[in-house]
Amino acid sequence: MNNLFKHYSVAALILSAASSAFAADTADLKVQGTLIMGSCTPTLTSGGVVDYGKISLSSMSATDVNQLGTKEITLTLTCQTPTKAGWSITDNRADSVIDTQPQMEGNPIPGTVDEFGLGTTVAGVRLGSYGINAANNGDPVIDGKQGYIGVSDDNGMTWGIAANGGVYSHGDGARLITFSDADGQPVEFTTASDILKVGASVQDTTTLAITDDTLLDGLATISVKYL
Repeated sequence: MNNLFKHYSVAALILSAASSAFAADTADLKVQGTLIMGSCTPTLTSGGVVDYGKISLSSMSATDVNQLGTKEITLTLTCQTPTKAGWSITDNRADSVIDTQPQMEGNPIPGTVDEFGLGTTVAGVRLGSYGINAANNGDPVIDGKQGYIGVSDDNGMTWGIAANGGVYSHGDGARLITFSDADGQPVEFTTASDILKVGASVQDTTTLAITDDTLLDGLATISVKYL
């Protein structure tokens, strides 16, 4: 996950046509959007890399899924002016996802929609999957004060507070997460940060049939959305 891109949703294109009792020979094209005062930049600790290090095949199960444990990395959004902003995470290895039910601190992640791909072997065997959880148990910091995490599954139309156990990103980028008040409603900030927890697992070594060193190759893009 060492590639970061900042996406700007500045303009939307809407097509509309006039209606009447007769067929119209014209159509209106409208371009709309909002010019915001300041932009926000996402940064990750450790250069955006969650490193599981070297894992010996001899220490892994030949028959069962291998849980690799939970790692942490900190996400910070820094804005030029007080801004309401959220983020989504899109899996760039979605074609390699396989349901290996990765665990986060010993607990299985909720479902396959929350799983991101880890790449494949040279022979094309899918390695496994991982989940990304935005912590919400005293971890978010908003302009130096303890904050909360809000979540939206309808592109920001409605928001709710994340559970104490945090909230998982969806690999398709459809879930929005934001820094919020105690009710989950987005709040303005200039600098806010939260811990992202990553839990990964890989298939059994018999299925993987690895004959050479193989890299875990998870890659996801964090996109900022202004609210």
